[in-house]
Amino acid sequence: MRGRCPTCKRRRDQESDARRPSAAKRGYDTKWADFARRWLARFPWCGQRVDGVRYAEHSSCTALGRRELAACVDHIRALRAGGRHYDGANLQSLCGNCNRRKNIKSEGGFGREPRKGDDW
Repeated sequence: MRGRCPTCKRRRDQESDARRPSAAKRGYDTKWADFARRWLARFPWCGQRVDGVRYAEHSSCTALGRRELAACVDHIRALRAGGRHYDGANLQSLCGNCNRRKNIKSEGGFGREPRKGDDW
């Protein structure tokens, strides 16, 4: 990472992790893992949503016409912004790169503050 020595980056990451509740406390427990596995079996492509259609809104793969296997189930509207956890209308399949890109851009990934005005 440019501009940060490895020691400073590690310290900042540890401080950020210490402030964040555990995955289980945020609702990502074994029940979610089972649900996500079933979701990805049914909707395996990056950008795919509950209607089976691939959307380019958060999927660069879809926007570029690539067919990439999804690696995770993403909440379109963040839970902390009022999104519902198991609501199919609030879920989409994303590959790892598209999920990271969306989180950084809209939800303050890597300890950044979320962008003002973004509620998804």
